[in-house]
Amino acid sequence: MKHQSIKQPRFIMSAVAVAVLTLMNTATAQEAPMQRVEVTGSSIKRLASENALPLTTIKAEELQNRGLTTMSEVAVALTVGSTNEPVGGGGSGTMINMRGLNTNRTLVLLNGRRLANEALGDSSVNVDVIPMAAIERVEVLRDGASALYGTDAIAGVVNFITKRSITGVTASASTVQPEASGGGAQRRAGIVAGKGDLATDGWNVYTAFDVQRRDSLLQRDRPNITDPAKIAQLGGTPFTPNTSGGSASPANYTIYRNGKTANITGNPYFAAGCVTPYAVQTTVPSTRTNANGGKTCITDPTYYPELLPEAQQATLFTKGSLAHGDGGVLTVELNLSKSYIDASDAPQPFGANTDYDRLTASRKPLMITKASKWYPGGSGGVPAVAGLNGEDLALTWSLDELGAVTSHDEQVNHRLVVQDEGQLNLMGNWDYRVGASYAYSKRNIGFKDNFVRTPGLYAGVANGTLNPFGPQDAAGQAYLESISADGLEYRNADVRYYGADLNLSRSLMDLKGGSLGLAIGADWHRESFEENMNMLGDEVVYKVSGTPGRNPSGARRVMGAYAELDAPVTKQLNLNFAVRADHFSDFGSTVNPKASFRYQPMKELMFRGTVSKGFRAPTLPELYGSERTLTPSTSNWDDPLLCPSATPGVTGTGSVTTDPRYAGLNLDPTRVCNTRLTTLTGANPDLEPEKSKTITVGVVVEPFKNFVATVDFWKIDMTGTIAQVSEDTIFNNIQKYGDLFVRNPDGSLQYITKTRLNMGGLRTQGIDIGLNYVYPTSNWGRFGFSADGTYTDKYEGQNESGGEWFDSVGKNGALSTGATASNTYVFKWKHQARVNWSYGPFFAQLTQQYASSYEDTNALPTQKPGQPFFNRIAPYSVYNLSASWKVNKQLKIGAGVNNLFDEDPPLSNQRLSSRVVFARNVAKPIGRTYTVRADYAF
Repeated sequence: MKHQSIKQPRFIMSAVAVAVLTLMNTATAQEAPMQRVEVTGSSIKRLASENALPLTTIKAEELQNRGLTTMSEVAVALTVGSTNEPVGGGGSGTMINMRGLNTNRTLVLLNGRRLANEALGDSSVNVDVIPMAAIERVEVLRDGASALYGTDAIAGVVNFITKRSITGVTASASTVQPEASGGGAQRRAGIVAGKGDLATDGWNVYTAFDVQRRDSLLQRDRPNITDPAKIAQLGGTPFTPNTSGGSASPANYTIYRNGKTANITGNPYFAAGCVTPYAVQTTVPSTRTNANGGKTCITDPTYYPELLPEAQQATLFTKGSLAHGDGGVLTVELNLSKSYIDASDAPQPFGANTDYDRLTASRKPLMITKASKWYPGGSGGVPAVAGLNGEDLALTWSLDELGAVTSHDEQVNHRLVVQDEGQLNLMGNWDYRVGASYAYSKRNIGFKDNFVRTPGLYAGVANGTLNPFGPQDAAGQAYLESISADGLEYRNADVRYYGADLNLSRSLMDLKGGSLGLAIGADWHRESFEENMNMLGDEVVYKVSGTPGRNPSGARRVMGAYAELDAPVTKQLNLNFAVRADHFSDFGSTVNPKASFRYQPMKELMFRGTVSKGFRAPTLPELYGSERTLTPSTSNWDDPLLCPSATPGVTGTGSVTTDPRYAGLNLDPTRVCNTRLTTLTGANPDLEPEKSKTITVGVVVEPFKNFVATVDFWKIDMTGTIAQVSEDTIFNNIQKYGDLFVRNPDGSLQYITKTRLNMGGLRTQGIDIGLNYVYPTSNWGRFGFSADGTYTDKYEGQNESGGEWFDSVGKNGALSTGATASNTYVFKWKHQARVNWSYGPFFAQLTQQYASSYEDTNALPTQKPGQPFFNRIAPYSVYNLSASWKVNKQLKIGAGVNNLFDEDPPLSNQRLSSRVVFARNVAKPIGRTYTVRADYAF
């Protein structure tokens, strides 16, 4: 792919400035009649333009115009979000992360009601299950809304709203094809069919069906992402012939004497240049000359890894509406979705550098003795090695003979809603809305291809059945089949949600500015989760999540009541007050108020603001998840006592201690250096809810017709944030967190304590900016410009209550505890800008997505600019160009180019499966792509 250097932000902003200065004196407006609607963040119907809340509305047509083809892309494009698109097997799906406060603090709704959370974490909604074909608009409320919606709304609310009714049949199909060779193509097809007119027939039923698929993209198909020189600059380990050994095929060996490594390594095929007897060659000779790592073969680490896994999903949304009485409508909604991700990775490895038992994080050598016919120089035909005299050999073996492994991760979601709304003449005229919902989320994870049981493989090598140095004979092939785990599931979880709600609203009296509005409401819901993980995960170990043998479950009931008062004191001033009380069956009650104002002294100027309190109850897994248990650390580390290092935060820099107090341990370097250490993790039933205070103050100006600008300041302060100290934080401050290391009397490590706690606080603030300008002409069509941006001034967190504050703006997002939310970054500035032109049936739009520079995840938090391996990601922009043509009343076609200038993704220290990869929070690895879309109405 080409590297194009363009002054990206200036391109859009210069065009805007010229357009505004030239056209501001000649703009005219086409005013359309406005209807009162219920907007996200309020239970009282009002004109959308009257809203005091910082609300952004994006229509479905605009989503297409921006070149967005999936719900995942919609979520990532939100400027207030720090959302990453799932890559590398992100089976949980796409979770919206507003303000960088993490996904469990953003409330996601479908038509104003909750969905079931993703089943394994039970803390966030996977928006991929929402039916894109039925969406009419997306409303993003950019302030806390706990006073109306309850828990999860600290960062804000995203409400996906479907079409009210549909008649006729429309079929659509689209494709996204990368310009570069390899995978990553996407295809989507959908059909929407409806019948009945609510106004004339009194009923409507429609169904929207959507299916989409993305092909796998391998890392070797994008060599620009594995440039060895650039990876070395970042502090990564690029593949070179001098790279240390590891699991390879045929296996490397280490000579053992008296039950302990002699630090002498080799490979039977090293002398032949590592040309192996396999059909596919994946190894090259190592150029290392020292005894430990010398004369070995190395698996090319760029051969197997996957940048984007194969993914497929299907959604079905059906909505039936029946009009009754004077404006009443009874509605039934059914949403079904099923999706899967098949993630591929390197073949399964075995040996002392990989886990043998997941429950205890134990590792043990994979031994072969001269009794095996496959011993080098034995009767099996494996080449002899000079100097090898029948010693026991510890192997590091990768099952390349079977090929890359593939994991299967499947999600199923169901949702049924019954709602009635209308007017009730009881002690006055009330608008009412009442509904009941049921939602179900299930996730199954298993092994699809080329997984075997680890104990069985160890036994097969020990008894001479399996050949670790070449292709298997018939007996070996049959044995591998017998210990296969393919097609088996090792983990499943489900979440069930039952809810009921009632809302009543009416006008109480007339004030100078209009009617005093009152809304009262109540809701109830029950949520439960259950997870089951069998012991197959402890046998396979590789690419296994969770804790084998654990079956946690939990449930809670929540009852809430709220009231909202909307007071148009004068035609210029509107005040709104809301309060909500909730009772949780498992930890008590909470009350949260909210107040807002809207002041419009003239048509061209409006001021608005809100102040509210919020809370987030601990999730069910945080309270009742897996009991505290021993699990392997998520990364390799040096034991700070038994493998001390001057820089314990940098793995592989330590060496086995020479302290005579630990001489009796007969320490094996593979057990205490650069290895997975045992940690204690689990739920904490003593957690308390998080609390927050949110303030927003904004101004909306319309200096001339067709131009509107909004500026909103926001500030969020949180206390009691729920998180855990990350391993990075622990090892980068051993003195501070030394008490987390629990040791046996002889000094050996028992475990490192890692559990979730109510820890420090978090305070963040910034400004949201919105611009919208339309210039209609008589002869040249309509020109438009719009932009949304977020400037984050502060994002400060604490590692513990009362501790020092650390600002993370322009850095990886440390959520108040120093625990990074996976590859999430807090940008100083992020925007999306759009320039468009419509002329009759033709429409074209150029969209720019921009993210400012930020400090990468460097090897040490203390690293400074100019020091080795310090990396800063430069500002990054991507342009998407799209156009559409309404051929006739039935047919509409569209085409576009995403990543117009074929910008390479910036390389980053973010690690995906232990590799330095691209900055996936701002970029995709696909490169320039071409899109084609067609819609046909029958």
